[in-house]
Amino acid sequence: MKKIILAIAALGALSANTAFAQTYVGGAIGQGHVNLDCAGFASCDNSDTGYKIFGGYKFTPNVAGEVTYFNFGKAKASSGGVDASVKGTGVGLGVAFLGDFAPQWSGVARLGIASNRVKVDTNPTSSVVGSESSTNAYLGFGIGYEISKGLQLTGALDLSRAKYQGSSGNIRLASVGLTYGF
Repeated sequence: MKKIILAIAALGALSANTAFAQTYVGGAIGQGHVNLDCAGFASCDNSDTGYKIFGGYKFTPNVAGEVTYFNFGKAKASSGGVDASVKGTGVGLGVAFLGDFAPQWSGVARLGIASNRVKVDTNPTSSVVGSESSTNAYLGFGIGYEISKGLQLTGALDLSRAKYQGSSGNIRLASVGLTYGF
């Protein structure tokens, strides 16, 4: 019974704020970074092109719920005829805190949880190959410039962690993109 009452109260609260409701979608591309321990490798590159696709719903002018797909890129290392790659992806669910600080400028801070997946490949194939998913917190910061009504040019930094076979490391995406509000 308590769950039903809480669900009805939540629905009532959401419908009370419909005057502020706004849906938005966006995409961004930039430099992804997957933390890879490069000890023992002759060459190592932790950075690659990454991207994100997201959608959100503003419950108030300053608070939104968001769903995001992240591709953090691929780290690559090689040594002595062995090539290794570590790819990071994730799906996040979070809250965005939005604020305007100048006529066309705004900022955003994001906080949520993400199901991050790490996929490891080697050539030639070894016992390290595989993938693993883990649930981690993610954090993001961004700035936006309104190009026209509803269309914003954005810059953002998204941070999280990923785990693989007992080890964990940082993953991040620094990106530039567009957001469109309906």
